Amino acid sequence: MEREKKRVIIMEIENWRKGKLLPEHYCDFLLNLYDDEQTQPKKKSTLSVSSLQQGNFKLWALSFVSVALIFLIGFYFHVLDWPFQVAAIAALVSFCYGLGTYARGKAWMGGMGGQMLYAVGSLVLLTLGAWMIRLNNWPTEMSMLGLIAACAVIWLAVGMIVPSGLLHYSGWGALILLYAKFFGQMNPGASWPMLQLLWLPLSALLLWLSWLAHHKAKRFASIYFAVGVTLWFMPELDSLLLRQNAPDGIILYILGKLALAFIFLFIWRKKWIAWVSV
Repeated sequence: MEREKKRVIIMEIENWRKGKLLPEHYCDFLLNLYDDEQTQPKKKSTLSVSSLQQGNFKLWALSFVSVALIFLIGFYFHVLDWPFQVAAIAALVSFCYGLGTYARGKAWMGGMGGQMLYAVGSLVLLTLGAWMIRLNNWPTEMSMLGLIAACAVIWLAVGMIVPSGLLHYSGWGALILLYAKFFGQMNPGASWPMLQLLWLPLSALLLWLSWLAHHKAKRFASIYFAVGVTLWFMPELDSLLLRQNAPDGIILYILGKLALAFIFLFIWRKKWIAWVSV
């Protein structure tokens, strides 16, 4: 088959995928039949040492603007009043997330460049937020909880809209910390069986959401699955790291749950792999 005909067929299959005229696995099957290295244009990412040596102007210019903006805000941050500090954080984080979203769709940056910018924006939000709390002498515990809650909302919202699995999972991680802190204050002396009751139903709920998302919103399925697996081990992590009141033989409990997890994953491997595969 001629190269041009193959290219037209591949474009049509992609349109079927976007319009949801065919299921994902049918589209993947058809693409495997018609796709080859000659019909798909190769996207070359310049986010590498060799690309820097070649002197891509866009990459160097954006790198300069990003570093300069972070440097200026960091240098003058301590002299600003708190409303301007909030505005500076919002501007810098929005810049990183916006640039990351733009970079993901460009061959000269690539998806990895976008994820790196998302990570930088998230780190800026967390570190500058904590610095702002310290500079203004706000109540540390309540202010940090408020910061984590704000991070959870922002990371979840941006992670779902963009979408970004890194931000989406980070948002769930922040919610898990808030949940652990709340029940840690409500019942600081909770026993190991009680911790299982606090966390394992949530693990089951997220794994069920992963199954549901596989049918309704496939791009979220892998995130919910990862969060569900994380929650499976949270009783032990809560007891060991957050409450610092681990029972005797905590390592054996962790190894036992790890073995159970591998057994469950092996038994139902054909199902959960279909959930998380994109």
